[in-house]
Amino acid sequence: MWRLSLSGLVLLLGTALAACGHEPWVLYRERCASCHGSSRYGGYGPPLIPSALRRKTDPQLLAVILEGRPNTQMPAFAEVLDEAEARSLVALMREPVGDIAWGVQDIRASRIDYEIELERIPPSVRRENLILVVERGTGSVSVLDGDSMRELDRYEVGRIHGGPKFDRAYRKVLVSTRDGTLAAYDLERGGLVTKVKVGVNTRNVALSPNGDFAAVANQLPANLVVLDGDLAPLRSFPLPGQPSGVYQLPGENRFLLALRDAPRLYRIDYPELTLNSDEVPEPFEDFVFVPGRKQLLASSRGGQRLLLYDLGERKVLGELPTEGLPHLFSACFFTRDGALYAAVNHIGVPRLSLIAMDSFRIEKEISLRGSGYFVRTHPGTPYLWADTNTEEIQLIDKQSLELLERALVPEPMKKAMHVEFTADGRRALVSIWDSQGAVVVYDSRTLEELRRLPYDMPIGKYNAFNKTRFMR
Repeated sequence: MWRLSLSGLVLLLGTALAACGHEPWVLYRERCASCHGSSRYGGYGPPLIPSALRRKTDPQLLAVILEGRPNTQMPAFAEVLDEAEARSLVALMREPVGDIAWGVQDIRASRIDYEIELERIPPSVRRENLILVVERGTGSVSVLDGDSMRELDRYEVGRIHGGPKFDRAYRKVLVSTRDGTLAAYDLERGGLVTKVKVGVNTRNVALSPNGDFAAVANQLPANLVVLDGDLAPLRSFPLPGQPSGVYQLPGENRFLLALRDAPRLYRIDYPELTLNSDEVPEPFEDFVFVPGRKQLLASSRGGQRLLLYDLGERKVLGELPTEGLPHLFSACFFTRDGALYAAVNHIGVPRLSLIAMDSFRIEKEISLRGSGYFVRTHPGTPYLWADTNTEEIQLIDKQSLELLERALVPEPMKKAMHVEFTADGRRALVSIWDSQGAVVVYDSRTLEELRRLPYDMPIGKYNAFNKTRFMR
């Protein structure tokens, strides 16, 4: 009688799976689904479907799988996947999916309203000093009193992507998740008030200063959705490519949106809700507004230059050579001897660039311990605070532009990242990015540790005053 050993059965089943084309799905569920979603529509990571990847070549995708992407949550899989397995995943990403639609009627039907039964923010709390802590490990948001560092409330939202957006009167704050949930929280009383599903995969949300209009950039379907202040959808604009993000343009009744894969910049005027676009020299995959000026700094992945773009004249004013992609919306600006400077971290390059904005030239470049993501400052601190993708936060004196010998290590062997400040800048908050992590509070001048608040993967902290006044 013919017999098959257990090991032979396993081998036969594996061969059958490969022959039937199921092996890539097995690999995908094991290695990719937790970040990119069970349907490849995206999660903490972006969508892995043909429409989202059409400008990426197979060799580029293969390299990302095997080598990872610096300064992102995409790890290298070369030690657990061979090249044939990685190629099978690339082939899976090229497999078509059905039409992905989510329109205005779908948004309206998804609405959930909540009653605030218990007011959690006392009238004595200064709302401009409220701080939101986004906790990836639990998918929740904690509301902190920035004066006492006391937690006032905590509410669950999901896989938040992009920073929370406050109105300038501190009446409400919006957060969006990767899977399209948009949630509004009442800052006057404390409590979640509304949730709507605005898309299948969402990039970020922008809020007008008065809180009467919100704009959402969706990757799936590729569109821009405009809602009123109560999160009722007003219009949906289809886009010809993947948005890099949408932001409120300082000082104007206008949102600005750029595409990751096409050289166009879109202006959305409200209350008219008109959409216009301009061609730009290359895709503005990352950009930041220059404070006090109608200008932005922009760069594109794979590009080799940093552009200074005038929004009024709609033209490039200057350019600087770069390596890779500077983290512009994670950059910061500061003044020195009355002049404006920018501080920029870089992907894959352990370097901080200090740029004199008046002459648009690099004043100084500082080598860091590692290639970080954020660099932050505030008028209330004498330092630039740069994370390094390591346990260290490195500090640079804003007047001398010298790197301090002392670095902050909130906890050895655990990554320190994303610095935020209280409204007056006297205290700095640093994340320990770990499942048994914390938000560590420092005196921003003496660098003394003041307090430690335990959190599960605290990926970001956002002060209401800083987010509305410094436009980041």
